[in-house]
Formats: sequence, structure tokens, C-alpha cells
Amino acid sequence: MIRSVVVRAAKGRVSEDAAVFLAYRETKRLSPVASRLDGTFDGAAAALLASGTFRGERGETRTVSLKRGRRFVHAVLVGLGARAQSNAENVADALGFAGRALQSLRVDTAAIVVDEAIAKEAAISIALFAHAATKGFILATHDPTVSKTSSSIRRLAILSDLPTRTISAPVRRAHTACDLIGRVRDWVNEPANLMGPARLADACRKLCAEFEVGCRVWNRADIERARMGAVLAVASGSREEPRFVVAHYNLEKKSLPLVCLVGKGVTFDSGGISIKPWEKMHEMKGDMAGGAAVVAAIAAAASLELPIRVVALVPCVENMPGGAALRPGDVLTTCSGKTIEVLTTDAEGRLILADAVAYARAHYRPDVIVDVATLTGGVVVALGTRVAGMLGTSETHLDAMRSAGERAGEPVWALPLDEHYFAMVKGEISDYKNYAGRNASPITGGAMIGAFAESTPWVHIDIAGTAWNEGVGPSYQTRGATGYGVDLLLRFLEIVAESR
Repeated sequence: MIRSVVVRAAKGRVSEDAAVFLAYRETKRLSPVASRLDGTFDGAAAALLASGTFRGERGETRTVSLKRGRRFVHAVLVGLGARAQSNAENVADALGFAGRALQSLRVDTAAIVVDEAIAKEAAISIALFAHAATKGFILATHDPTVSKTSSSIRRLAILSDLPTRTISAPVRRAHTACDLIGRVRDWVNEPANLMGPARLADACRKLCAEFEVGCRVWNRADIERARMGAVLAVASGSREEPRFVVAHYNLEKKSLPLVCLVGKGVTFDSGGISIKPWEKMHEMKGDMAGGAAVVAAIAAAASLELPIRVVALVPCVENMPGGAALRPGDVLTTCSGKTIEVLTTDAEGRLILADAVAYARAHYRPDVIVDVATLTGGVVVALGTRVAGMLGTSETHLDAMRSAGERAGEPVWALPLDEHYFAMVKGEISDYKNYAGRNASPITGGAMIGAFAESTPWVHIDIAGTAWNEGVGPSYQTRGATGYGVDLLLRFLEIVAESR
């Protein structure tokens, strides 16, 4: 993925291998700034507009390639669609098509022309326009393969006649978020034989070190000392040893609000004794997407120096049907002392998150706990693969998360939650049971986790549908892992920091 992004004044000629020009639906001519830069390409983009063959529908792309000495240069014209519909998500989607087009041309450097005339006509702020354009283009160039064999654009320039100070910060933010989204995609796409609990924890530790985030990785003995019986039980069927990641940013600054992010880190979920059908079981290597997202989010918060305290907790396990595996009917004791009866070993995520959420509440006493997990198939049935399910006990934080989703282009939809759903997960021989039937399964699955937050404000995000793309998502989502949740959580942290 692109490693260098710069903002440069739109003067002179384009020095990059390719330039992307933007046009709304039914536009007939380029802006003066874009027209001047198009001179580098002998007016190719302007000629396409004037020809009438380019309508400017969102994502419509035309490319003209010209030979310059021993190399080719490319002018790419991409449609933004209707002006009135130019929200951040549509801009990102349009630029994703441009990124894909240039990725296939194997160029080394590229530029996007974000001129004032185009940005001011959008139904969003200029800063958000620049952010969305940068995000869509960069994410579309991500290589989802393990071998990373496809060529990648090395450097991106944002050429603009806008004051540099107006768009530099949002472009930098977009680049930071995209870098971390790309890393999460790589982790989630990694085969489970190469990304077990220990390796996931080590990857988290290295990422935290890179972004100067404090991090400690617990081993089995540490987890035993914390009496996390649910984490240990889920891990018991695998030869892979469990780990527990504890990352923190700004923890010493007591005057700042404290958010605990808890992510599910199941590196492979066979279902355990309650084994899953074989179809699509290979995708269960992605059951740690929530854990990856929360660690990336804390790294992003540190990179942007947000005035907020953040703790990220990730229980890392593999759920396998070994000889020592957890059984249906077992009763587990969590670190809180509360017990859970296991009715299915394939509802393991809520078990490990119960321990992690209880630890977060008791040890840190945060202002809010947010857990993120690929938790239920039911949320996919209810909401599909573009919108994540959300529920919680704090309307203030649910509203903030909803706003964060709108800003990030990672939408969430609130599901109902009241005492009726908490009652459904009450146990008969234990405090709780880990399965309350198929009815309302995304809600009851979340409710069991939320019970361990007790009176602490809590939000649950079920990303079972949104963490994986089978080719029907926005243009900037490559097949496989989407990295969903990183920008959502970063936006949420920004909102909490702003409201302090």
C-alpha cells in the first residue's frame, strides 16, 4: 500500500506517472487549475469531457496513456456522480475506482487533483472531501494476497490550489488511518497457521512499539493469575497457547476521559466441540478482526496525539475441538467471580470478552467500555455486510458511535436492548448461559458481554458481516478483510476527546 503521501501546490506540470482528475455528472469542462495541470497530458482529460462520451457517473473511469520518452504517463478521469450526493462515502468510493485503475497500470507514483472548484461544490466540507478522496484511493491499492506480488503505487501527491493548511491535516489523518487499516487487513487475511494467538499478540506488541503505545502481552501463567477462567477454557482445546494483550495510551493523564477498547482475538474458530460446517470455515481465520481493529485504533490515537486516555485489551485464543477442549454443559468461572454455563462451544467470543470486559471494568474503571467482535451470524442475516450491529447501555456513547460511523463511512445500526434481553441470558445452574437461542441472537450475544460491564457505560459492535468482503463492498474494499472498525473507533475517540 502507498507509504508516502504529500500535499503540494497545483503549479507547473505534473511530475508523477499519473494524475487523477475529478468531474461531477454532466460536467463539460475542467476547472482552470485542473485544465492547467492537464496540459502535462496534452489536454487528454479535457478532451474526454468535451467528447460527451464521459457522463461523470460515480466511479466511471477513463484513462489515457501517453508515451514520454522511455516511460508512459497516464491521465485518469473519474466521475463523482451528482453534486448533491457528494458525501464523504461517495467521494471515497469514486476515488477507489481511480486507485484500482492505476494499480492495474503498475505505476510508481500518482497524483490526485483536488482543486477548490471541485471541493466547494461538494455537500461536505473541503477537509472531509480531501480526507475521503485520499482514503478511497489509498485503500483501493491494498494488495490482499499473502505473497504481496502485485505492484503497488509507492507515492501519492494531492495537488491543490487550496491553502496547504486547509487539507494537510485531513490528508495526514487519512494516510494514518489507511496505513493501519491496511495492517489490520493483512493480519486478518493471514492464514491461521501463520497467525496464531502468540503471533497475533506479538504483532500487536510490535505495532504498539512502533507508535509508542505501552503494551504488555500476558502468557498463560499471567492469565491464570488473573483468574480468567473463560479465556483459559476456550483455549484449552488447542495446542496454541493463549495470550492477552494489554495496551495503553496516555494512561497517566488522569484528567482525560478513559475509553477501554476490547477486541475479540480468536485466531481461528472451528466451533470447538460444537463444530461448524466445513463450508466457509476457512474464513474463520478472520475471527480476530475485532482484536486487530482495537489495537490499530489505539495506535492511530497515539499517532494523532488525541487528548484522551485509551486502553486496548485483546484476549487471543484458538477455538479447537482437542481432547482437552471445552464441552457443552461445562460451567466456567470468570475473573469477576460470575459463572457461565456453556450451551455451545461455538459461542466462544462472548466467553473471552466477558473476562476481558470484567477486567476492564474492575481494573481501570473507565468512562466507557467498547467491545468489538465478529460475534454472530445473526447480525449478518439482519444487517448484511455493509452495516455493523450496535447495542449498549449508554445513549450518549451510542449516539457518538453512530456519528462516528457516519463520518468514517463505517455505518452502525443500533439494535434494541433492555432488561428482557439480559434476562434471556440468565443461567439456570449458573449466573449466565452463553446461548439463548436463535431469536434475537445478535442482541442476546451482546447482552451476555454487557452484563459483565455492570454499571459502566458500555457499547458493543458486532462486525461479523462488515469485517469481510466477498466482492460486493465499496470500490476501496479489496476482497477478504476490510479493516472495518479502525476508522470507526478512531472517529469515536475523536468525538469523546472533543466533548471532554
